[in-house]
Amino acid sequence: MAQLELKHVNKTFHRKTGEAVHVLNDINLEVEKGEVIAIIGTNGAGKSTLLNALAGSIKVDSGEILLADKPMQHLDQVDAAKYIGRVFQDPAMGTAPRMTVFENLMLAKKRGEFRGFGKSLTPDNFKDMQEYVSQFHLNLENRLEIPIENLSGGQRQIISLLMATMQEPELLLLDEHTAALDPRTAKQVMTTTQEMVRDKELTTIMITHHLQDALTYSDRIVLMHQGQIQQIYNQEEIQSLQSGDLYQYMEEIVLG
Repeated sequence: MAQLELKHVNKTFHRKTGEAVHVLNDINLEVEKGEVIAIIGTNGAGKSTLLNALAGSIKVDSGEILLADKPMQHLDQVDAAKYIGRVFQDPAMGTAPRMTVFENLMLAKKRGEFRGFGKSLTPDNFKDMQEYVSQFHLNLENRLEIPIENLSGGQRQIISLLMATMQEPELLLLDEHTAALDPRTAKQVMTTTQEMVRDKELTTIMITHHLQDALTYSDRIVLMHQGQIQQIYNQEEIQSLQSGDLYQYMEEIVLG
């Protein structure tokens, strides 16, 4: 049984002119547990709409979204978050900026619990978090008492990633999570992402415009255009591709 199944998923938006735009057009996809799927395509391909549908941010018009055999298409964003972790492009999203790093991490650890957050801010938990973040060798264990808004973009994105994966979600969504970072920091974040995903065997959907990242870090690559899946590259095909090949295929599809 696949961890994630999308069956005939459709979503249409209407412009002010009344024109219908099929942003998701009969999407069918199965993702195995622990598999990393990279989604690529030009602007307007439907990538972000697909992630928003998975996260419960928008409701699809028709079709099924099954996560570990649970129907998800009718859940709102709050209920979907019980099963799904998400890291956004903007490092400022997904965290409470004026709270400390430690407080943010404990919020993630206590997600779904309505009581007891204040009581969880103990020296023992602080020490546990220091040990946890120290494994990533980013000196974050010495910055737990700093407001998260004072971290660099890369450090903040790592904290967002830690928060999204702390409870080992059934599905992890990476929404261009390195796009706002400089190349060196982006590579560091991607390396850490790969370590977390592989260590926890997290089923992952990653949107990226960095085609080399799609080739390096994914098990399969899904190419979308105009709301449809145009091509799926398996691991054997990925190993024979270069980023220039993917770019050429995208150009051919766009130009028709």
